[in-house]
Amino acid sequence: MVGKRHRNKHYRPSPPFRQNGEEGIFRKYAMDMRKHAVSHRGYRVGGSGVGVTKDGRYLQLSGFNTKAAPGPRRHGDLCAEMRMIDDAIRQNCVVILEMWMAQPPQPDDFTGLDFGVAVSCGYCRRRYKRELKNPKSPLKRDTRLNFIDSTNPENERSFKVEQLLRVCSK
Repeated sequence: MVGKRHRNKHYRPSPPFRQNGEEGIFRKYAMDMRKHAVSHRGYRVGGSGVGVTKDGRYLQLSGFNTKAAPGPRRHGDLCAEMRMIDDAIRQNCVVILEMWMAQPPQPDDFTGLDFGVAVSCGYCRRRYKRELKNPKSPLKRDTRLNFIDSTNPENERSFKVEQLLRVCSK
């Protein structure tokens, strides 16, 4: 149709938190969420994120890890990333724009790769793959994942979900 402007369905303008310089608030909130974490080995992860609802409202997401006992995962053992995805679904978000995770650095648990910061574990990456297969999931291929070294907050690494899955694939 001539004269009608078609918009890319995945187009999203720069969110207000980026324009207003509020990214530091989300970084700090991710660090603060670590105090809610439960870990049998003392490995605490906190997270915060930004989701967008169908009507265009920006909502804050939060998460923290829980793994109370050693051994295989049990019901209720969740990572901060999984909690944020669940939080976005619960709040009826249609997209997660960004997630910030603060945790001590360690090599990747499945591939052994060392990024200088800890990235989403193999269980989270499996969840990402499942979410990407669901067109109604708020997690998208271009959702930005920001990993913060909780021992040195200036040390940060960012990936889009698609990039992280590609880099960490065996």
